[in-house]
Amino acid sequence: MNPNGKVALVTGAGKRIGRALALALGDAGCRVAVHYKGSEKDALETAALINSLAPGSEAVIIQADLADPKQVETLVASVASRLGPLEILINNASVFERTELKYVDVDSWDRHFAINVRAPFLLGQSMWKQLATNAGGPDTPGKIISLNDWSTARPEQFAYGVTKSALSGLTRTLALALAPNIQVNEIALGAILPPANIDADRQREQIKIDLGPADRMGKLNEAADAVMMLVQNDFITGETINVDGGKHIH
Repeated sequence: MNPNGKVALVTGAGKRIGRALALALGDAGCRVAVHYKGSEKDALETAALINSLAPGSEAVIIQADLADPKQVETLVASVASRLGPLEILINNASVFERTELKYVDVDSWDRHFAINVRAPFLLGQSMWKQLATNAGGPDTPGKIISLNDWSTARPEQFAYGVTKSALSGLTRTLALALAPNIQVNEIALGAILPPANIDADRQREQIKIDLGPADRMGKLNEAADAVMMLVQNDFITGETINVDGGKHIH
């Protein structure tokens, strides 16, 4: 797929990794829907950055609470009404809570599944229906790429880990269901950015993590480059690409 002129949606695109992915798509000439829940200011900044890129780049912001299935189901339609039928979906937004098994309650469990699994499913389903009916028929190409974690077996983040495992299953099953025209893949990230409340200058000292063979945190452009590779490659589907500095083999 040539991304130039394609319509893309990035969930949680107001800042951090989501912003970097939205900018990479915009730089490639995509018309980008910048999704946000509550950080309108950040979303506006992301859109402004995209709109300042090369001629043809365009961005709009769209608000939606991904925990609400009705808002998720209308999000793809909102993108189409503003930019055109959705052709590239980047599932970046997620919820992450440090909760051990004994402290996980139903509300936390349901919230993690709603945002980390149900929202990507509903968005992918809506995108497929829209492309099949409004963008040239069932042969219209598309891309779905989800951001996952290099490690999903996380007893200290129990609900998060289970939902990220489920996201991998969703990726593979959607890849089969939407073949051959829509490729569905995921990027399993290692440490790319420190948590928002950690000073980047003190990452190693504050976080105290083993960074694996690369012995450093990844860069935003390294995550974005992997996503753009999958956007442009039409033969990879149902795959997990580890962008973790080798952490998964360490």
